[in-house]
Amino acid sequence: MGRIPCAWLPSWPSNVSACAPPSRQGRRAKLRSCTRCGLAQNKGLPGSSISLESSAMSHERFTPSREVYHRIRWDPRFDAREFVIGYDAHAGEMEEVPFAAFVPDGEIPWHRVWYFRRGTHKVWDRKSRTDLLDALASGPAEPAPASSVSPDEAAPVFSPLPSYHYDSREGAWCEHVPSSAASPGALPPPEELTVATFNVLFDLHEAELLDTPRRIPAALSLLRSADADIIALQEVTEPFLRALLETPWIREHYFLSEGPGAATVTPYGQLLLSRFPFASLSQCVFSRDKRVIAGEIRLKGGTLWVATLHLTSHRAHASSSSRAAQLRAIVGWANALGTQGLHSPDVVLAGDFNFSEDAPEGHAFAQHGFTDVWPLLRPGEPGYTFDPERNGLATVMTVSGRRQRLDRVLVRSPSGRLTPRAVTLFGETPLPAPEAPAGGPLFTSDHFGVRCILHRGETRSPAVSRVHLAAPVHESAVVLIPPEAQWGPIQPLRAQHDRNYQRWMPHVTLLYPFVPEEHFLEAEALIAEALKHLEPFQVTLTGFSFFEHPGSVTAWLQPEEHPRGALKSLQAVLEAALPQCDEQGRKSKQGFTPHLSVGQFPRSSLSDIRQKLSAWERDWHPLSFEAREVCLISRRGNDPFEVRRRIALGRAKRSLSEPRSTLHDALSAREGWESSEAHRARIQAVKRLNEVCSRLGLELYPYGSFLMGTSGTGSDVDAVVIGPAHLSREDFAGALLQALTQEKDCEGARFIADAAIPLVKLSLGGVHFDVSYASRPEGVAPCPPAELLARQGERLDLAGFRSLTGWADTDALLECVGREEADLERFRTLLRAVKTWAKARGVYSHALGYLGGFSWAVLTAWACMRAPRDSSRTEEQLLDYFFEMFAAWPWPLPVTLTPGTARYVPEGKRDQMPVVAPALPPRNTARNVSRSTLRVLREELARASEALRRARQEGTAEAWDALFAPVEIPGPTAAQVVVSVEAKAHEDRQVAAGWILGHLTALVYRLEGDRRLFLRPFPPSQPEGPFRIGLSAQGPEAGQALSHHPGAPLQRALDEFRESFHAWSHRPPGASLSVRFTAG
Repeated sequence: MGRIPCAWLPSWPSNVSACAPPSRQGRRAKLRSCTRCGLAQNKGLPGSSISLESSAMSHERFTPSREVYHRIRWDPRFDAREFVIGYDAHAGEMEEVPFAAFVPDGEIPWHRVWYFRRGTHKVWDRKSRTDLLDALASGPAEPAPASSVSPDEAAPVFSPLPSYHYDSREGAWCEHVPSSAASPGALPPPEELTVATFNVLFDLHEAELLDTPRRIPAALSLLRSADADIIALQEVTEPFLRALLETPWIREHYFLSEGPGAATVTPYGQLLLSRFPFASLSQCVFSRDKRVIAGEIRLKGGTLWVATLHLTSHRAHASSSSRAAQLRAIVGWANALGTQGLHSPDVVLAGDFNFSEDAPEGHAFAQHGFTDVWPLLRPGEPGYTFDPERNGLATVMTVSGRRQRLDRVLVRSPSGRLTPRAVTLFGETPLPAPEAPAGGPLFTSDHFGVRCILHRGETRSPAVSRVHLAAPVHESAVVLIPPEAQWGPIQPLRAQHDRNYQRWMPHVTLLYPFVPEEHFLEAEALIAEALKHLEPFQVTLTGFSFFEHPGSVTAWLQPEEHPRGALKSLQAVLEAALPQCDEQGRKSKQGFTPHLSVGQFPRSSLSDIRQKLSAWERDWHPLSFEAREVCLISRRGNDPFEVRRRIALGRAKRSLSEPRSTLHDALSAREGWESSEAHRARIQAVKRLNEVCSRLGLELYPYGSFLMGTSGTGSDVDAVVIGPAHLSREDFAGALLQALTQEKDCEGARFIADAAIPLVKLSLGGVHFDVSYASRPEGVAPCPPAELLARQGERLDLAGFRSLTGWADTDALLECVGREEADLERFRTLLRAVKTWAKARGVYSHALGYLGGFSWAVLTAWACMRAPRDSSRTEEQLLDYFFEMFAAWPWPLPVTLTPGTARYVPEGKRDQMPVVAPALPPRNTARNVSRSTLRVLREELARASEALRRARQEGTAEAWDALFAPVEIPGPTAAQVVVSVEAKAHEDRQVAAGWILGHLTALVYRLEGDRRLFLRPFPPSQPEGPFRIGLSAQGPEAGQALSHHPGAPLQRALDEFRESFHAWSHRPPGASLSVRFTAG
């Protein structure tokens, strides 16, 4: 018989040899410890059964606690999750610690370990000199102790952990002792929290392929760029931890869940970093390498718990059952937090969840109130964090080869304070050369990281991914509101007796509490569908009744409806559509009681109450109205409730009987669609210009609205021409202008050399063109723009590169819309509507500091790609979604269409409103938006949102007219700056006006130097001007801000603008500039 190795020998020091083979001594098994390793061996026959009573340790040697620990840890026949270690906590008091949380050779010395427990049975006890491990290991038929559970169903406990901070005075990492500094209110309340999670990839396997020495500094650099308040790391090893602890910015800014001892990361584990001190820290250990580390952070306004986890992967045996047990432990812990105080704290889970998109674990988290931030904010985007197709390290580590979104941030906010605002990936770019050991680019990890921004507010409601999962809140309701013309008899009573008079309008409550306002769009779709077959009905407020409360009475008007029971039927239909909003139906044994509250007063005898209400009834005359709609209302902060949505009853029948004005009708009336004749003329003009370019050996590539198919009446055609290396931009312009002289109906052709992107402007057959130019580098054959950019982008000059990216952006946008099945025709219709509205309201101009056509196209594409299908079935609903989303958008959060551009980070005043182009490199297409024009855009989007709701509700041409009503240009007496040019020739006036348009934002920025001023540039009525900028100022110094005496900031800005015009080297001879200010 050969030598039998100890089961845990692979992890024992190399100088320990294998145990000697056992001998046989009769039929009964006898236990004896190996003298080299202390492992008690069964000397009975193979398969012999040993009772627990017969397995007491021989007195010739009692196995030391150190050896017991290592045997449990490394013997594959044991599951360490089942064991608990009892130790002397001084003064004879015994405490316990989960096996995996115990640190060998750490703070608890071996001589203070008194027992190892499995279930209710002590399997090793120093006091009684009991050692039952051999029996457990060798008895295949032996059941687990009665009170224990299977490993997958064990209920791991959370045990405390110390946290660490760097003490600059001591020059060392020290344990952090929580103090009053961590108490609520002691820390500044952050309006936003940034959470980052990253699996940094250990090198315990195939280290020769991973080049960890290069990856660790790269990972630290990535984490610094993430600039997160809370960082959750997985697969951290001791070398990685050492590098982290030695990093200056980590030492300066973060508290850590581990210190130099590295107990929780040996051989690897998770790490939690926080800019805020931990009030407490704990861990739940599932196995040697799988655990949850949870930190409590006390912030003003409420406690936040953050946990980092690394669930069992599919590679492991019984991975699904292990993950299920881990999930139960995590959810149980999170649910238990709500029992520790009056309010359930907010919880963030971040880490490597190790399950795919549609796995049942994801649904289980959702059922317990956790929101997966990625699909909430980036629906339709896969968000792969483990991508073997892009990441060479993932290719090395993968077993299945599947692209998966394994890393996530989950949020549960019962308080409603925490709202996900943005989520992106990081670590998607490979490291610079040299290549990885296995060939190809080297990435920082086999996973990409996830960075999430969470908004912290005082009264916002919890953000969840679906309206049916949204927790009802008391800031919103569904109500029936009498027509305002009939409020007269109601309001005097309420003003005198109703403490909620200022907060609520007169109403009959139908659903309250209701889903948060951010879910109104989805809720509206559900309610509209539910109500479409309910007919309007009559309601009469006939008299008074009351509800009794322990210390007060609520008086209310009693609504009687015809047909009888219509209000109860209405409420039941609404409750069925959103069953979680059922409080009104279960308030009493009688169910829903329709009522319109008018006041409260102290409780008294029934006779006194009835006498008071009878007195009211003597002066009351029944009030009747038709219930035609229900209203979705909400309040924001301390403001009163306002109507956000009106949903009519009986829409299905009305839609068959009453013709309604639609978005299509409104656009047709405003030439939102190009006529077929104009479209043919545009196509013909592009064809002719292409022929001109072909004769010159050039290639014409139109882009923008022409390529997207959204050209409107009077739209320009943007195009880029690609030519050979020897043809300069000036020579191209000269050749094109010369060729165009042969075209009979070509007008206004000229080269704008000093534009940001030099271009040729021309009109051909009544169609206006803006044509830029890019030359191919030397030796490059003719090829399409995409290929030229991909292969030769670095060799192009800046103007050429920017010209080609205009085409590439359009192509990428169309690809995004098509790939997400957003329906190109719906996109075109929505974009026409948005452009028509923006032009009418004077906010369709990049030059004026608003958004240009392509920026509006990016926003439109975003809305088409992300609008919930159920609530955007019609073009009107889709437009409603567009205005609602961007009226409330938290700028400067970037709007992006692709994962590659999602990494865009706003920087400085030119990123007030980042609308990022879809082609790489990421660029803000709205860099002219200023502090003032951002406010104008917000106001106009909010106005449009409200106007569209009325138009959809009323369905009249007049209501649609209000949406597209032209902006009012200020009169001559309003406070404004008027800029105009004079020149003898018409062409010179055009050139000078072009200079003004190109420099107007510079003037706006100069004027905005005075923070008291707000400006609104208006579109000129004619291309040559004049150009008007409305001015306003608020506060006690408003008059001083609008002062234009010599030397005043306003006058100084105007003088500088005038001087820059006269210093313009290409100024047409005789051209002059007039800058006039009217104080109003």
